[in-house]
Amino acid sequence: MAEDKKIKACPYCGSIEVVPKILFGGPLPGIDAKDGSYVCRNCGKEAVPLYFRSFDDWYAFFENRGDASKPVDLAFVSVPIIPVNTAALFSLGKFDFPIGKTAKVVNIIWHNNSIIPRDDGVPFDTYWKAAFDKRYNASAVLIMDLAGVREAKPNFKVLKDLTKKNREIWLDIGMRTVQDLFDSFAMEVSRAIVSTMTSTGLGIFNEVFELSDRCLPCIYLDEEIVWAKKRAGPSRIKEMAKKLKSIGYEEMAVVDLKRLGTANGVSRGLLEETLACDIDIYIGGGVIETDLEFLREKGVAGALIDPHTPVIRSLFETEENLT
Repeated sequence: MAEDKKIKACPYCGSIEVVPKILFGGPLPGIDAKDGSYVCRNCGKEAVPLYFRSFDDWYAFFENRGDASKPVDLAFVSVPIIPVNTAALFSLGKFDFPIGKTAKVVNIIWHNNSIIPRDDGVPFDTYWKAAFDKRYNASAVLIMDLAGVREAKPNFKVLKDLTKKNREIWLDIGMRTVQDLFDSFAMEVSRAIVSTMTSTGLGIFNEVFELSDRCLPCIYLDEEIVWAKKRAGPSRIKEMAKKLKSIGYEEMAVVDLKRLGTANGVSRGLLEETLACDIDIYIGGGVIETDLEFLREKGVAGALIDPHTPVIRSLFETEENLT
């Protein structure tokens, strides 16, 4: 038990995001098989982790190494939201073409109480290369299956192809039942999203917490919390945070729907409200790259960046010129 309280870090990059290697079955109790080795979520390498008694010891060790392994901003993650219009691919039958070049990453807006895809999509592969380009260097990506979120019809055939990547992927298929949790992790992703927008109450948050510690609750907000059914749960962020903490969650995402897809910057008022919740926060809705330093200084766990920001668009253009 004493060892569990120590801080584990990757010997390659210094990240504390090291988890036991899962041999089969996915991150669910009873079907995991672990051989004692660990994998780093940050750099993807497998290794026996280094152990430190405190964060001060951990920081001092990597600060003094003075090489490329020195950790940089390990606590803060930047995660672009990647909405994929998978519904458009249902009618294509057998795939004898590259899905990554056919599936489109679209921008999205909140309109008439629904997430609406826009027509300004780019091929998934183009977006992916831009997001993980050294000039952008995303920590992970959040793939949002719009067919799942909007219509409860995830396109697993497409997702299975898109998630075959050697990077950290968070996935939102519009989780409504426990089966959706199993289906999400069948895609071999790092994290699964359970959101208020597709939930009819707090029950699903309790159920998935019992099954996996890698499910991230996401609170969608339009003045009040948006649920699949009216008054299905708390209407205010602070109340919702208390409910989630009582279940056992230590973090949550909060997305401002009115700003989502606008690339107008983070809402300072919403940020202050979420920071008062005494829970680790990932904030989204209008977030752009110039917000990141401010958010980092404010102490949030991470940022969910709008899909089509000017910066990511400039990288699209570079990629298209190269091809």
